[in-house]
Amino acid sequence: MTRSVVWLFLAREWADTRRNSRVLPLYFIMPLVAVSLPILVALMAPSIVRDLQQRPDQGTAALIERLMRRPEFLGLSPGEGLARYLLRAVSGMFVLMPIAIASTVAAFSIVGEKQQRTLEPILATPITDRQLLLGKLLASIGPTVVLTWAAGAVAILVVDIVFIARSLAAPLPDRFWTVVLLVLAPAIAATVSLVTMRLSAKSSDPQATVQTSALAILPIFLLLVGAFGQLLTFSFPALLAASGVVLLIDVALFRMNVVRFRREEILTRWK
Repeated sequence: MTRSVVWLFLAREWADTRRNSRVLPLYFIMPLVAVSLPILVALMAPSIVRDLQQRPDQGTAALIERLMRRPEFLGLSPGEGLARYLLRAVSGMFVLMPIAIASTVAAFSIVGEKQQRTLEPILATPITDRQLLLGKLLASIGPTVVLTWAAGAVAILVVDIVFIARSLAAPLPDRFWTVVLLVLAPAIAATVSLVTMRLSAKSSDPQATVQTSALAILPIFLLLVGAFGQLLTFSFPALLAASGVVLLIDVALFRMNVVRFRREEILTRWK
């Protein structure tokens, strides 16, 4: 398949997504939430730090002591160091955003085509299963990733303006935010899309697919965040390793989806 055909296929997929009333609101709601959280942290950081310092507890004291030993926080006041760490922690919203959007888009990628009676003509074309699934994957994560990067850029700009206005050095983007935005968020979006696309290929109801994928993905994501969240915000090598593992999972999931995709079975079962 030529490159022009690929772009035509992607343009068609993106046009379908824009017309989907169930998906479109997420493109506005999730970026607004993701941008607002780090900005609120930046605006409220002085009062948060002041309250913690006035009513210290062992956990906060231990956290600040640990932060002050990190090379990237040397020379900073405890308050500024804690504010920067809180900003690093809320970068996880830019991972949650592609999970929410990509899973919903991917849920309609195959079963939605069947409901609209547009799947059969696509499956009857010379396009291979690999090309079909790759096109739907790119259509699912492409707008999501671009939107995540745009929201991240807005958050970085506003947060830096807030810090500079207080005569402090601009804290973002640091290396943690860079990896989260450029590597981990797209990788997670691909993982979620591939899992949801597999469920979509076996389902006849996109809403049920969204619910099933949420039940399958969100508990695992929250469990991993609870178990390794602090490690990933403290250890940059751990964040790089986690990103690499997710990328390897994406490759394995895509290959599995291609192997298990049966266009003839889908056509005969859904008629």
